Amino acid sequence: MNRSVWRYLVLGGSVLLFVLIWWTVAALVNNPLAVAGPQSTWSEFVRLFSDPAVRSQLASGVQTTLGSIFLGFGLSVVVGVPVGILMGRYLVVDLFLDPWVNSWYSVPAIAFVPLTMNWTGVTWVSAMLTAFLVAVFSIIINVYTGVKNCSRSLVESALSYGATQSQVMYKVILPASLPSTMTGLRLGISRAVEGVIIAEMVFTVIGLGGMIDASADKLQLALSYSLILVLAVICIALSQGMKLVSGRVVAWKESQALTRS
Repeated sequence: MNRSVWRYLVLGGSVLLFVLIWWTVAALVNNPLAVAGPQSTWSEFVRLFSDPAVRSQLASGVQTTLGSIFLGFGLSVVVGVPVGILMGRYLVVDLFLDPWVNSWYSVPAIAFVPLTMNWTGVTWVSAMLTAFLVAVFSIIINVYTGVKNCSRSLVESALSYGATQSQVMYKVILPASLPSTMTGLRLGISRAVEGVIIAEMVFTVIGLGGMIDASADKLQLALSYSLILVLAVICIALSQGMKLVSGRVVAWKESQALTRS
């Protein structure tokens, strides 16, 4: 059987199994205020796109959420990649920043929300800043790891052939650290989504996260589940997009991956 066909068959089977378990649990609980079933969730999901008023609200929420995600992630890349490179390349920068980076990386995403609210109020800017603060440290750590673990023999070989420090950086260290950097970016986009949704759920007045929290607060669980499905589609699309970019940027690394049976 074709490998791609087999992959989609397995994926479809896992989805069907999940829906079956979900339907069984909902039937056993038999309380729509506790667990909404697949049927009612699907009805609400269809209504999100068929009802003009609801569709307009959803479009506005998704636009706000995506804007915060992309801006927060973009800012984290602009800051995180250079900082990670400097930490990996220069010992003094590593010693100075390492405890701070690891400390802030360990802080839960929700802890950043009160800070950003105090800075910019209950706005999309607060969600964007939360995304930045949550994502940037993942990117820094992965870029730092990639640069730091660059093979010494590669660097010494380049220097022995007369390469300058800048040539070593751009032609040896950065290409060698690309796989780790791309891993950091893939983690960063996921963390950015997490930061934005958490912030919006705390605000409860903006974005897709706010819509999810508001519907759950009103015990409209089918609507809440359908909004979570929309969020899941967005997350899958962003993750697959980053995976495709990573596959093109470090195609040589992907080609060396282990073939699984």
